[in-house]
Amino acid sequence: MKRQWTQLFALGLVAATLAAAGCAPKEEMPSGSSTDSMLSMNDVPEAIAPSPDTAIAVVETPPPTTTTTTTTTTTTPKPKPAAPKPKPAAKPAPDPGVTVAAGTQIQVSFPTAVSTKDKVAGDTFTATLAGDVVVDGKVVFPAGSTVQGHVVEAVRPGKASGKGKMVLAYDSIEANGTSYSIDTVGAPIEGASGTKGDATKVVGGAAAGAILGKIIGGSGSDAAKGAAAGAAAGTAAALLTRGPDPVVKAGQTLTVALDNSVNVKGL
Repeated sequence: MKRQWTQLFALGLVAATLAAAGCAPKEEMPSGSSTDSMLSMNDVPEAIAPSPDTAIAVVETPPPTTTTTTTTTTTTPKPKPAAPKPKPAAKPAPDPGVTVAAGTQIQVSFPTAVSTKDKVAGDTFTATLAGDVVVDGKVVFPAGSTVQGHVVEAVRPGKASGKGKMVLAYDSIEANGTSYSIDTVGAPIEGASGTKGDATKVVGGAAAGAILGKIIGGSGSDAAKGAAAGAAAGTAAALLTRGPDPVVKAGQTLTVALDNSVNVKGL
């Protein structure tokens, strides 16, 4: 590129020189000179070295413009990994508890009497355990635990003959602040027979009547009549008197077998 500029400048300089020569007054050519010695435009050398007195304008080619491209890189921060979820605490193994098997015998003590004389079916009562209930060396129900129950059946004895009957149910045991259902029915409790007492009343009445007849009449027939009258009186007395009522006395202890198993936890 610089070489081309130099050539163009030289050609321009030559053209300017020739133009100046054409405009100046012609001088006589010295002898021996000819126009052949003139250089034609076609004989102009490719490059003419400038005279030392000739000022040469040097046109410098500007350096190519450098365009700086700034690339801005936006870095998106990576999301922080989610914190691992804490593992749930291991659940403690469930308490299997201790099972009091069906058929286990418990000792029930009655602080007050329960009798068909003053109790009817549906009436409730309160008792306590007379001793510890132990399973596999553990005290499941300690002595003194409260026992709640009710009367299932209450039949008083007849006035002529027969026995009375009472059936008690044991509903629950309250131990260590918890109530456990036991749903157990005890064995029937029967009163003593009143037949023997009735016979005594009849015989005793007959004897008393016979003695009374002898005293009054003195003869055998009068004594017999007195005996018959006494027996009748004794029979009447027996018919008006009941036999003994079934009863669980105050302070008495009964042995009861559980009808159902009971599971006790938290021991």
